Amino acid sequence: MSAFRVRKLDLSTAVDTTNPRTLPEIKEVEEVLGKAFTGDLFTAVVLGHDDDSDTSGIGPFHTSMVIAGLLGGEVYVAETTDTGKIAGCAVWFGPGRALYDSEAQREHALKPFMESLSPELQAWWKDVLLPKYDAFVTAALGEGTKLAAWHLQTLGIDPAYQGQGVGKLLVNTIVEKSRATGAHPAFCVECATETNIKIYTKIGFKLMPKDNTGPDSCKAVHTGIKGNSTPHWALLME
Repeated sequence: MSAFRVRKLDLSTAVDTTNPRTLPEIKEVEEVLGKAFTGDLFTAVVLGHDDDSDTSGIGPFHTSMVIAGLLGGEVYVAETTDTGKIAGCAVWFGPGRALYDSEAQREHALKPFMESLSPELQAWWKDVLLPKYDAFVTAALGEGTKLAAWHLQTLGIDPAYQGQGVGKLLVNTIVEKSRATGAHPAFCVECATETNIKIYTKIGFKLMPKDNTGPDSCKAVHTGIKGNSTPHWALLME
């Protein structure tokens, strides 16, 4: 018997079904994601931190993606089978959907997050990060590939449960669900560490573009407002 089970979060269980932040699990999910991304350089850069030791805003940043996923995608948690404790969370957007692509997502997920940022950081997101990020992913995967695929927006595992197959379980839940319907879409993900590249490639993802000769040949680099930089890779599973 597996030590973990996967459950899809359902907005119908929220105290107020029009407000994803009233979902009973949302605080626990935010705590898990806060732990999962502590020390993550990409998160530090996009939050305008001086370095990756700053933990402020990490949970709310990744929770904004969970809120968006509840409104326009699918959100799954992996729980321990004995206690029901949440060990990890995955946010997926299916073919034809994307992060912050609806008014509801922008109102409940994007707006509260952006309002928590300084004006300088908001401008950097709008004028630098998002255009460069989108251009890189499009160039790496191919025009329209990401929107036609299942996109793994966020995958975070509590450090206490890392290395126990939780991430693979959360990825395979969508892969198996999709293939069981007879559909064969691609699956894509972006990541910012070579450790995560190794994890995703073991599952079946491949670094893109296909003619790359290794991680150094196919990465983007984002430099934040504090001058620190983070790499960025795109991967695809067909």
